[in-house]
Amino acid sequence: MNADLLRQLPGDAWMLSIAPGWPARLPWPLAYACYRRLARQRVLFRDAANAAMIATEYLPIDDVDAFLRDVRTLWLLDIADLKLSRRRPLDWWPDHVTTEGAWPRSGAFVVVTFHYGTGLWLCRALRRSGHRSVFLSARFEREAFAARPLLHRYGASRLAEVARICGEPIAYRPGARRTLLDALARGVSVIGLIDIPPRLAPRGQRPVHLLGHRASLPDGLLTLAHEAQVPIVPCWVELDFASGHRRVMIGEARSPDPFDATLADLAAVLDGLVRAQPAGWMFWQEWRDWLHDATPLHSPDAFSNPKAGGTLAV
Repeated sequence: MNADLLRQLPGDAWMLSIAPGWPARLPWPLAYACYRRLARQRVLFRDAANAAMIATEYLPIDDVDAFLRDVRTLWLLDIADLKLSRRRPLDWWPDHVTTEGAWPRSGAFVVVTFHYGTGLWLCRALRRSGHRSVFLSARFEREAFAARPLLHRYGASRLAEVARICGEPIAYRPGARRTLLDALARGVSVIGLIDIPPRLAPRGQRPVHLLGHRASLPDGLLTLAHEAQVPIVPCWVELDFASGHRRVMIGEARSPDPFDATLADLAAVLDGLVRAQPAGWMFWQEWRDWLHDATPLHSPDAFSNPKAGGTLAV
């Protein structure tokens, strides 16, 4: 075991297990008070906090310390949710999480969501309503986490729990298109994240405006819904940092067509969420390259990571 790994392990054990785990056994108001206190630790989720500082260049954030505390709180809760969920049956639903809106009553659909909030509740909300679903994910290769084995174990555990809740195996990109179309044909819904930058998903990117800048969103999920002739349903999870209350927000089902108008509407939803609560978005680390790569949308030479070409294609 090398020296870098030895230095990393204690911090990862604290962030990925101990700090999120021990308060999770307490009644929720007391647990959340513990998480808010823990979130004052500047060493906690330092990489995520440093990445989130990019937000101060694009949005007015008056109290940076409070903003970073919210960032750390979000990450603590996202991990704590996993620890809670793994110990509970599929129909478990706590009082501090509510749902607004409703899923379509019958038939399959494509749930379009974002790297925003604590998304495990979205999966539970679907299953609680009687919908089985397939979660679309990038591959989680062990080799990419050789220096951080605890992070790999956490990611693998999270995907395993998502599969348990959804009732279907994870669909991994690339090469997932046939699997997803078959699932939709069986009446099984699909869950996918749409705020993916060109660096990670070069194919099908279309221009949108986001946070006052020319950005882009990929049309793969819309293409999937169009081919399967099913609606899309926007959905996200909001967190009240004052109380720890979560709301699963289910949007209106709609046709994916026309793609450009639908993507513009989805970008407007994400724009409103991020402006209202910048700490809720987990993809700030991508934002600078995202804007750079979105400018010449059809030029592969412009991507900040040209080797990523097609790796996340559905």
